[in-house]
Amino acid sequence: MWKKTFLPLLLGLVLVSCTLNTAQKSAKVNTPVVPPKPLYLGTEFPDIVVPRGMEVVQEKSMVVKTNTYIGGVLTLKGRIKTDSLVAFFKSQLEARGWILNGSIRYKDTLLAFNRPNGCCFVYISESSFGHTEVQIWASEVQQQQSP
Repeated sequence: MWKKTFLPLLLGLVLVSCTLNTAQKSAKVNTPVVPPKPLYLGTEFPDIVVPRGMEVVQEKSMVVKTNTYIGGVLTLKGRIKTDSLVAFFKSQLEARGWILNGSIRYKDTLLAFNRPNGCCFVYISESSFGHTEVQIWASEVQQQQSP
C-alpha cells in the first residue's frame, strides 16, 4: 500500500527539485546532444525510447508538455525480462546523452539518470505470469522554440 502512495510522491518531489536545479543550468548549455536515430518506439519525450513489445498503459501515464518543459510518467507493460530491460535502458539512454547516476536492485529495479537539462528514473517490476511493468519518470527543460 505504501508503495502506491509514497513512491509516486517521492519521485514527484525529486523530479520537481531536479527541474528547478536544471532550469538554471540549461541557460549555460550551448550545444544540445544530438541523439542517434531511434531504433525503437519513440515516446512523448524526445530522447527516451522504449523497446518493441512494451505497450503504454494510458490510464497510468501522464505527460505535461509546454514550449520549454516536458515531464511526467509513462507506464508500460510487456513480456520482456528485467535484465533485458535494464540493459536496454542503460544503453539507449546513455546513447542519447543521459548519464546513469545509480541504481537500486532488489526485487524491483530503479535506474536513475540525469543530464544538464533534466533527470529520468526508470522503475522496473515483474508481476505475475511473466509480465513486466516499467514506469519512466522524466523531467526535462527544453530549448525554447522560435516562432
